[in-house]
Amino acid sequence: MAWDRRKPSWIKSAQGKALRRYLSQDVYPYSPYYQVRFEETGVGQRGIKSRADLDKVPLTTFDEIANPASVVLRPDEQSIQQYARIGLVARVFWAKLWRREWVVNQRLIDPVYKPLHWHVDDGFPIGSSAEDVERLAELGRRWLELAGVARYDVVVSVLPPGPNLAYWELVLGARQAGVSALHLNPSTTVEQLAAARPNVLAGRPGDLVRILEAARPIARNLDGLRTLLVAGARLDDGTRRHLMNLVDGQAAVVAAWAPPGVRALWCQCRDGEGLHTAPDAEIVELVDPLSGVPVAGDDGEVAWTALDWKGTVFLRLRTGVYGSIDDSPCPACGRTTPRLLPTATTEPGFARVLDSHPKVQAWQAELRTVEGQEELIVYISIEPNGRPGRLLRELDRHLTVTQFVVMDRRRLDARVSKHGESRVLDLRP
Repeated sequence: MAWDRRKPSWIKSAQGKALRRYLSQDVYPYSPYYQVRFEETGVGQRGIKSRADLDKVPLTTFDEIANPASVVLRPDEQSIQQYARIGLVARVFWAKLWRREWVVNQRLIDPVYKPLHWHVDDGFPIGSSAEDVERLAELGRRWLELAGVARYDVVVSVLPPGPNLAYWELVLGARQAGVSALHLNPSTTVEQLAAARPNVLAGRPGDLVRILEAARPIARNLDGLRTLLVAGARLDDGTRRHLMNLVDGQAAVVAAWAPPGVRALWCQCRDGEGLHTAPDAEIVELVDPLSGVPVAGDDGEVAWTALDWKGTVFLRLRTGVYGSIDDSPCPACGRTTPRLLPTATTEPGFARVLDSHPKVQAWQAELRTVEGQEELIVYISIEPNGRPGRLLRELDRHLTVTQFVVMDRRRLDARVSKHGESRVLDLRP
């Protein structure tokens, strides 16, 4: 049975087993960057036993990675002999004894680990092995399936050709799905587009708006159009409504998008809400944006972890995306894969909790590092006649806070003013 029809409990259990194997057999042995981090935090090669242990791994940001090559899995003779499975160690030993090392490289190492294909996310190069490219093709096929693209549809893409994820996932996915596809550039005219008679039009939000505005009326110039695949940039609600008005109900508007570093697009299904994730290829969790602690509520920053990807690998990558995760079956397609429901804003979830509470007059948050541990202190002013104990217990159910400090409004306003009106202070070294 496919992952997208399994129960959430089965999916999480399978992810835990895959994660344990992946970190101990691939990431720790062959990633210079994460091997150092695992040792610094005491995780070691086999310290992750399940998904629940993932928070032992520090969060990752692009800015912390000085050398992009350090997050590329790079097996060599020394790392294989020291950390690899006994079967691979034996193969390497006998190949070296018979002077046939090239056989192991060509048949076992290069197809799985050697980066052959690259794209660029936010200026950061992301490498993919031959195995990764095959996986991206399959995920692209799923994207088209989710969007309701049929085998005999004609896809015309105006995504910018080049080293970007959306372009290559569509190219590979259409090939994997056996769908006829024509890849043009964003400056394509309506006449050129109409000559291809597309059923599916793919592109960035702004490019699709420009083309469809010029193609009005759609029923005459693009009479066969039934699907808009919006990718390459995040689709906001206003642009979605505009696109739906431009197609006059003739075509469905289906979004796909992922932030930099995520190895495959998160995809909306036809007529559905939220973005389907791929639990066999990634682990998506929510964390408190200040403390980095996982949150069990409905809102937080998305941290992304690779699962069985080779080439460039990220663990708990901070995406800057805020939202919630829905594990219930999708009302539109029935799939049980987790769906990400992004919020329209990038404001941290704890700020919205504090701002929306009617008894909180003002607040300021402070993040510190004490004896190697991160602490979040929230200074708070409440209504003069409020009951702080009851209020703080209520807030504590929604926030991950080390300590609340209650003070009167005048003193709190002075604190905020002293720090340039900033309500969030990051005092970590």
